[in-house]
Amino acid sequence: MIHLVVKINARGLKAIAKALAVSTAAASLLVFSDGSRQGVKNGVEMCLNVLVPSLFPFMALCSLFVKSGLCQALGKNLKAPAKALFGLSGATAPVLLLSLVGGYPVGANGISQLRQQGLIGETEAKRAAQFAVCAGPGFLISFVGGGLYNDLKIGTILFVSQALSVIILGITLRLLPLKKSNFNSVREICLKPPSGGNALVESVYEAAKSMAMICAFVLFFSSFTGILSQIIPDSGLLTSAYVLLEVCTAVTHTADKSIALTAFAAGVGGLCVHFQIFSTLKNVPVNKALFFLFRIIQGLITAALTQVFLRLFPVPIEVFSTSNAENASFYNGSVLSGAALFAVIICFITVIRQHINNRAA
Repeated sequence: MIHLVVKINARGLKAIAKALAVSTAAASLLVFSDGSRQGVKNGVEMCLNVLVPSLFPFMALCSLFVKSGLCQALGKNLKAPAKALFGLSGATAPVLLLSLVGGYPVGANGISQLRQQGLIGETEAKRAAQFAVCAGPGFLISFVGGGLYNDLKIGTILFVSQALSVIILGITLRLLPLKKSNFNSVREICLKPPSGGNALVESVYEAAKSMAMICAFVLFFSSFTGILSQIIPDSGLLTSAYVLLEVCTAVTHTADKSIALTAFAAGVGGLCVHFQIFSTLKNVPVNKALFFLFRIIQGLITAALTQVFLRLFPVPIEVFSTSNAENASFYNGSVLSGAALFAVIICFITVIRQHINNRAA
């Protein structure tokens, strides 16, 4: 009886806490509306000029790799290294490579596709999802290195460090054995993929849906980073909040402080990226607390490797003094061209959805 009362009280306190959190967030949007609007504007620019151009093609390509049967074909040749390094089946190897090239949600998108097609088991998908998380070269080399530090060498060091952190984390997770039943069966490997035209249509459609979801999360979190900039006076505390919440805002504020801190922020990714990945994984139930812990570990490994590479390949110290988070060009490219691209994607979603619905009918 006492246990039941405690359980009911715990549920009630949890519900109250959630209600207070939502009410506080809603009130902050009203009280600090200027900061929220500015944050959303920054988020829109981020989506149009950075995320959509760099992520969308890779997400569509990753999905096409799975749906067209290329993962199965390449997986046969990559089975040995994937098994030896990560304890995973060969079908995951092309997805892991694409995650390193494409950026944060690309790996999750490919893993979700593999699981949906029945090419990997649930436990295998959950393990792969825990470490196939990496900022792509377009973000680290072009945006962080070229845009914030005015030095592509720094961006290259950051990318190599994070790619190695993914490999190290994957090898470490290999110590956790998978159940035998979670490996692919002969029947699953021989599943007949859809025809080339249908595979492309479905891949682009699903990538467009995922891209819209990612941008929605970016706009949501950007609105609150704009509010935080108004209510947190301490620069260090504000930077910590940015690192926790949203990676693009975080790296612009760490760029003039410490390259290691920038590496850590890129490794962690922030809750915005985490929720993007969770929404993309769909049918893969990932332990979220464990996922966040691994991101902290990945951030620490990335920062440590970055320090090592900077000692081996030193860069002029003046590049850091010229990297002002407030004055750096936050995004490259034209907002108008990005908006046009995003509009085309939305139209494409509508057309493809109608095409798929007509086929189903």
